[in-house]
Amino acid sequence: MKDIFNGIKNKTRQLTENPGTIFGLLYPYLLVIGLGLGIYYVQNLDNIARENVPPVLHDSTVVTDLTVKNSVIVPPINVFDFKTPTPELLSEGEKLYKANCSSCHGDNGKGDGPASAGLNPPPRNFTSREGWKNGTKLSQIYTTLQEGLPPSAMVSYDYLLPEQKIALAQYIRATFIPNPENDSDADLQALDAIYNLSAGQQIAAQIPVAKAEVLIISENENKIKKVESELNSLNSFSNDNGFKLFKKVTTEPKIALSYLINNNDWKKNLPDFISLVINNVNQNGFNGSVFNLKKDEWTSLYNFMLKLI
Repeated sequence: MKDIFNGIKNKTRQLTENPGTIFGLLYPYLLVIGLGLGIYYVQNLDNIARENVPPVLHDSTVVTDLTVKNSVIVPPINVFDFKTPTPELLSEGEKLYKANCSSCHGDNGKGDGPASAGLNPPPRNFTSREGWKNGTKLSQIYTTLQEGLPPSAMVSYDYLLPEQKIALAQYIRATFIPNPENDSDADLQALDAIYNLSAGQQIAAQIPVAKAEVLIISENENKIKKVESELNSLNSFSNDNGFKLFKKVTTEPKIALSYLINNNDWKKNLPDFISLVINNVNQNGFNGSVFNLKKDEWTSLYNFMLKLI
C-alpha cells in the first residue's frame, strides 16, 4: 500500500514539474469540445444570423367623429308595470322588431335574416338557449339593447325610449325564446337603478368634436374682441368717477375686464359684484385696494362697469 501512495506522489510531482504533460492529457478532451461547439454553430448559423425584426403592421384603426344628436327628454317609467307583457306592449314590440331587428335576426328569430350573411359572429338565434352573453331575462335583454354587444354587429339601441326597449325585449321573449328566465324584483330594481328609469332624464345634445372646437374658438374670439374693445374705450371715460376707481383698484385692467365679461352673474345686483371681486383678488386683475372702498364707491364702480360692459 505504501508503494502505491509513493507512486501516486511521484506521478503528481512529475506532472507539476512538467505542465506540458497535463496539456497533453487534456488536449483530446478540449479538441472534442471545440469540434462540438463548431458543429453546433454551423448548424444554427441561419438562426443566429437572422434578424428577428417584427413585421410592419398597418394601422387599421378608423377614427370617426361624433354624430349630431338632438337633446332628448326621457320620461320616467315604473319598470314593474311592464313585468307582465300586455297585448298592446307586445304589438308595439312586434313593430319595433320588424323595423329594427328582423333584417339580421330574421322574421322567425333564428338569426337568418337577409343582412346576416357574412356577419361574424352571426346574429343571435333567439330560438336557441345556448350562448347568450347577457341572458334571457327582461333586464338582461334590456341591457343588451341599451349597451349593444361590441365588437359584434349588435349595436346599441339607446335611441329607443325605455318603454320601447322593454316592449321589444318582451316581444322577443314571448315570441322566440323557449322558457325564458324571469326577473326577480331585485333584478328589476337593479335595472331601474342603473338606467334611472323611474327618475327619467334629459340627454344632452351631441355635436361632432370638430364642430365643437370651431364653436369654442369662435366664442373665445368674440370675447377677446369684446375685451379689446372695452379696453380701448376706457379712456373715453377719463372724467368718470367710476373710471378713476377702476384704475385705482385694478393691477391688470385687461384681466379684470376679461374676468367680468366671462362671469355675467355679477350684473344681477351690487352684492354679487362685490362678492365676485373680493373673493378673487389678485387673480381677477383687481388688487387689495378694493377692501378699502366705501359703499358709495362700490356703487359708483358697479354702475361704471355696467355702463362699460
